[in-house]
This record gives sequence, C-alpha cells and structure tokens, in this order.
Amino acid sequence: AATPASVVASTAGAPRSAALAGVSGLNTYLGGTDAAPRSFTFEKLKFDTAKSDIRPADAGEIDTIATTLKQYGTAKVRIAGYADARGSDAANAALGKSRADAVKAALVAKGIDGGRIETVSGGAADPVDTNATASGQAENRRTELVVVSH
Repeated sequence: AATPASVVASTAGAPRSAALAGVSGLNTYLGGTDAAPRSFTFEKLKFDTAKSDIRPADAGEIDTIATTLKQYGTAKVRIAGYADARGSDAANAALGKSRADAVKAALVAKGIDGGRIETVSGGAADPVDTNATASGQAENRRTELVVVSH
C-alpha cells in the first residue's frame, strides 16, 4: 500500500504549460532551451469512472507522445495519475497510480524505455475542475506528464 508521502504528484518549481499538453507543445518544449521541470496536461487522455484502461479514442495521443519521446531520447518524464473525488482517498490514490502505470505501459509498448518514465499518483488531491458535475469529474480523471530532465 502506498504511504501518503509516496502519493505526491506535484513537482516543486514545475510551471504549468501555457497550452494544455498540446503534444505539439511538448515537442516544442523539448526542442527548446527552457529548463526542466515542466508539466503538461493531456488534452484528450481521460479515463472512464473507476477504470485505468487507455480508451481507443485516446490511443493517437499516446502514439504522438511516444514519437516525441523517441525524437528526444534523453528526456525523462514523470506520469502523474489523478482521480475524481468519488471514492476513498486510498482507492483514489491506487486508481491514480494505476492510470499513470497504464500510460507508462502504453508508451513502453510503443518502444519507449521504461527507465525513462516514473509514475506517481495525485489521487483526488489536485482537481482541475469541479467534482460537483459529471463533466468536471471527467476532467479530473486524467494524467499529467512532467518533463523531469531533457
């Protein structure tokens, strides 16, 4: 079981990307000279309630990110998985980690070295939208990618 200390997904000093993880934004960032760390939120990659499977509709975003990471072979990333506020803290922490691990597995399946990808859970601790509506909950069931070094 994860201890609360291991469920921290924030990265001190990591500014949010100006555009949502425009995978194009990731490519531009990795090709530039801005310092790491930098956080990106995927535009498309969301999860169904209580699930950590990558949906077929989101596979294209995984493909694009894998292509970008292949192009910048020294970049190391952290994938943080999140949940909406329904469920216990422990269940949400486990679900967030499971979602991050699913993204990592999908990237590894596309040829990215797993040693370049760390996974963590943010549970329900850092919502990007309200948990009072179904659409807000859907936005909170997400993963974020933090470029740790490049």
